[in-house]
Amino acid sequence: MTTDLAEYRSGVRAWLADADIPTVPLDLDERFDVLRDWQRALFEAGGLGISWSKEAGGQGLSHLHQLAFAEELAYARAPMPIGLIGLDVVGPSIDEFGQQWQREELLPKLLSGEHIWCQGFSEPEAGSDLASLRTRAVLDGDEFVISGQKVWTSWAHKAQWCALLVRTDPAAHKHAGISYLLVDMSTPGITPKPLEQMTGDREFCEVFFDEVRVPRRNLVGELNGGWAVATHTLGIERAAYTLRRRVDYEVAFEDAVAALRDHGLPAPETGLGRRVRIAIGKAHVALKVLSAQTQKTVARLAAGEVPTPEDSVDKLLLNEVEQIVFGEIAELLGPYRAVEESRPLGLASDRWAHDHLYSRATSIYGGTSQIQRNIISERLLGLPRG
Repeated sequence: MTTDLAEYRSGVRAWLADADIPTVPLDLDERFDVLRDWQRALFEAGGLGISWSKEAGGQGLSHLHQLAFAEELAYARAPMPIGLIGLDVVGPSIDEFGQQWQREELLPKLLSGEHIWCQGFSEPEAGSDLASLRTRAVLDGDEFVISGQKVWTSWAHKAQWCALLVRTDPAAHKHAGISYLLVDMSTPGITPKPLEQMTGDREFCEVFFDEVRVPRRNLVGELNGGWAVATHTLGIERAAYTLRRRVDYEVAFEDAVAALRDHGLPAPETGLGRRVRIAIGKAHVALKVLSAQTQKTVARLAAGEVPTPEDSVDKLLLNEVEQIVFGEIAELLGPYRAVEESRPLGLASDRWAHDHLYSRATSIYGGTSQIQRNIISERLLGLPRG
């Protein structure tokens, strides 16, 4: 760790010590509002867009600085801001491929939380095979006319903007006829409908587009060249998400161990004592493996080597580690996982049951585990297509 990075980390830690860190409500609407206010506080403190270019409103620092900030945020038990889809996923692609006006007008409001973004990629029959998407955009003068449906679009009902993949050349090969558009969610013809998850939350949405007219100037990259932009978006999503979530998992694990210790660990010779120690051991080993992998991720990001098929290694490992950590802790709840506000072994059932249920989605969103294995086998190992 360089002196500069150490000083940066020390400054972040000092700011967080004095900051008014919010308590995150369980109610989804209240949670959204609280985390949006928190995003503005982080933005004003210079804590967002850390590795973005200064031209895009960022700090122009390294990915190591961004990782240090995320770590200190987690260690302070401070929540992440609400606009992570824009911050971690969409924004870097606009910075890389966007037009000058898009960077200057859209990115500062994305960073501050004034504009929340959603990501319109997956469709009912084009999730894992994203290139099979069928939402159409027909060029009519200086506008695209969009019709179709998206699904699993997080926060679409709250978002002001959407990064949307559309098919602009149905006659082309499926990867070649896709374009990447930035869509104002207040445009007539857009209907988001929230979907309830098994956690009880409703931030996922399906979104319908009915003859939605979008200016041609909202195109990112080349017409019919959206697949390259989408690949960049997905690569950044997998790499950045891995770095951030690794810290979240470690802090959650520390909280679980502290709760178990404060409650009093059962004797190791008992069945329950052995089960507790096995669960802690499995989670600990999984986190150490993920930590080692993220050091390679930081090096790739610093060298500008994202996207790369190695991002799929990150995503696949992240899926498995999240499900191991939260699954092992949730197992210790036993039947109390279904009892609200209970504390078996000192563990808060509400928190760990919710996080365990949410962890089941990790092997689906951002590219399923099956797709990641295909990418690894074909593009890294050189195995023939099945």
